[in-house]
This record gives sequence, structure tokens and C-alpha cells, in this order.
Amino acid sequence: MKRNNVYSISIMLIVIIAMLAGCASPATPTAIVAEVPTNVKTEAPTVIVTESPVVVTDALGRTVEFSELPQRIVMIGKGTTLLANSAFMFSEAQDRVIAYELRLQMPERNFVKSVFPKTENVTLLDKDAGPEQVAPLNPDLVIIKSYNKEKLGNAIEALGVNVIYLDLESTEQFYQDIRTLGQIFGNDARAEEIVALYKANETRIADGLNGLSDADKPSIMLLSYSDKGGTVAFAVPPMEWLQTVLVQNAGGDPAWKDAISEGGWTVVSLEQIAAWNADMVFIVDYSGKAMDVVAQLKADANWQALDAVINNQIYAFPVDFLSWDQADPRWGLGELWLAAKIHPDRFEGIDFIEEIKSFYKSYYGLDDATISEKIMPLVSGDL
Repeated sequence: MKRNNVYSISIMLIVIIAMLAGCASPATPTAIVAEVPTNVKTEAPTVIVTESPVVVTDALGRTVEFSELPQRIVMIGKGTTLLANSAFMFSEAQDRVIAYELRLQMPERNFVKSVFPKTENVTLLDKDAGPEQVAPLNPDLVIIKSYNKEKLGNAIEALGVNVIYLDLESTEQFYQDIRTLGQIFGNDARAEEIVALYKANETRIADGLNGLSDADKPSIMLLSYSDKGGTVAFAVPPMEWLQTVLVQNAGGDPAWKDAISEGGWTVVSLEQIAAWNADMVFIVDYSGKAMDVVAQLKADANWQALDAVINNQIYAFPVDFLSWDQADPRWGLGELWLAAKIHPDRFEGIDFIEEIKSFYKSYYGLDDATISEKIMPLVSGDL
């Protein structure tokens, strides 16, 4: 009996040991897999999906395609200031314009650098910058005024860099160029907002001039003054240029319309000015001294014989960072100012100090403090 009991106990011990050994074995992979059902979708890695290529037709009718929005934009050539001032109506320009050529009409009046703190690190290129200065910047877009293509643009294109040409020299072309900038910055909505602001201004002027007959349009001389090299010269713009268009849109009759048709600014003699003897004269001085020039002309015996001077109808075109008559965003202010001067009875009660403040808020997004500190101290002209 004892032997049988010992045998039974031994069998039981073997079974128990075997069971304990099975419990101590490592967990199998199936236990882990069971915790994550195979039909659960996990997140894919983040992928930046680019939109369809941006296809831009510039002012010269050239088509340029971008696979992604330009991030390193450079502006060079004659008229760069006008390009930069237009581009910076888009807030994106503050991050994407990396350099532009410094071509100030008035020393120390750099609008972009003065009012946009984020441009502190933007590179200012020396005047007449070319391929040698542009290539090291590694731009993905260079913007140039259209009249610079032969002299400058072709050499930049030869670098293999995308080049866009803007014109800005007429109201309609200005609108098209603003829309082009909207494509470049990926902000078509802002472009349409800017165009709408200009068109509202034009409608305001057109409404004020409603019913005006040709007989009620005074003859106008818009004269650009220069004393470079100590030689005083006056010039008038061609008929297709913005300055002439502004005079016409403001209800004036350009006295030079039958004499100057195309080309650039045309120097005219005092004898020619006297022969035109316009009802009103507007003096533009791109060095910012139009008020001084008007004062000198009023005191000049030769000019005192002109009807405009006799009737105190000679005016200094307003200026802040730039004169308001140019292919620059300020032309909207200039157009309204001209209309109010030419037809004061149709535009009574306009406060141009408030117009200036409204312009810089709406077109550039500047706050009251910036406008008061940076803009208003520079404003001069016969407001």
C-alpha cells in the first residue's frame, strides 16, 4: 500500500511541475496583436499637398508657371520703388520679399522700411543691380518694370530665374498688375479688395463730375519740374501715361494733348507754356519741393503774365514718401485731389488729412500711430 501511495504521489508531483512550467513560459505575440484590431486605421504621415500650378500672365503677355508660391522675391531696376510700394499692399510681401533695389526719389524716404518693421532684414541692393548681385540671393522670382526688359530683364532671365514684368502705367494695367501680385502671393481675395478700393474712388469722382460738359472742363498744365545740373526744365507727360489720365479723369482738359502723343516726359519751353496759357497749372517735383517751386514761379515776372498765376490757380502736387501723380498706389489720392482742385464746387467738404489716414489704413493696413508718426510729418503740397 505504501509503495502504491508513493507512486501516486510521484505521478501527481510530475503533473503539477509540468503545469507550473507551462504557466511560466513567455507570452506569445498573439496576446499583443489581439489588443489592436486589424481594422483600425492609423494616421498617415503629414503630407503638404500643393495646389495646381499657378500660371501668371505678366504685363508683357509672357506666361510664367509656378509649381509653388514664390518665397524668395527680389525686385530690381528703374521703377523698383513703385513695384515695392505696390507689392506691400499685400501683407505676404513682408515675409517673401527678400531684397529690392534702393532707388529713392527723396533721400531717407524709404516707405517700406519706415512703416513695416518686419522688413528690417530685407536686403537693399545698390542702384543698377544686375545678375551678379541677384544670383547670390537665390531668388525664386524677380519682379521688374516692363520697360526694363531689354536692358536688364533678359540678363536675369538668362540666369534661369523666373521673371515677372509689371507695368502699372495706366489705371487698367495697374488693376491687372495688382491681380498678378495677388496670384504671386496666393491672395486673389486681397487683390480684388484693392482693385475694389480704387474703383470705388473712381466711381466717387465720376459721380461728382456727373453731367460735366466739355465746355466746363478747364485747360490744365501738369508740369514736372527739374533743376538737375543747375538747369531748370519743365516737362509734360505723354497722353497714354497715368499723369495725363488722372487729369482727364478729374475733369480737366490737358493743354498739351495736341502736341505730345507718345514717348516719355517731353521738355517744353517757357514760350510753349505761355502759348498754352492754361487755366490751371499743377507742379510736380519728384524731389519733394513742389511748394518751393510754386512760390518761386509766383514771384517770377515771366510766370506772372500767365492766367493761372494771375488767378492764383497754380498748385503744388501733394507728396509724402512720393508724389501722388505716379504709377504708384498713391495715384488714387492724387486723382481725388486733382478733381477737388479742378472742380471744388463738386467736391466740397473733403478733408484730405482724413483721406490720407483712410488711404493708409485701407490700402496698407497701417495703424493710427504709424500714420501719425511716419506719414503725416512728410505730407506737403496744396492740400
